[in-house]
Amino acid sequence: MAKKDENNRLIPFDVTYRTFNSTSKKGGKLKYYPSAKLCLEANPNRIIKDTLENIMDKETAIKNPAHFDNRTRNIELQTGEIVKLRIDFVISINNQKIIY
Repeated sequence: MAKKDENNRLIPFDVTYRTFNSTSKKGGKLKYYPSAKLCLEANPNRIIKDTLENIMDKETAIKNPAHFDNRTRNIELQTGEIVKLRIDFVISINNQKIIY
């Protein structure tokens, strides 16, 4: 999912996964997304410079998604829509079956 080309751009991939509702313990819809790209997380150690734009911007509280702990990943579809999926329920990537 995180493969990059020689220009350091993410390579699109096809993903098939099964949905799941953790509150009702039900699911099972099979979803297929062609040409999806992995959304990379922002670097939490990045230093933000004090510029006029940064000072004047209202700070919004952004919850840390903790993708590693929750075993989730965000992918961007061809339409620009962002979808969160759990890696436990991924069936195949580029028609290669995922075995856990």
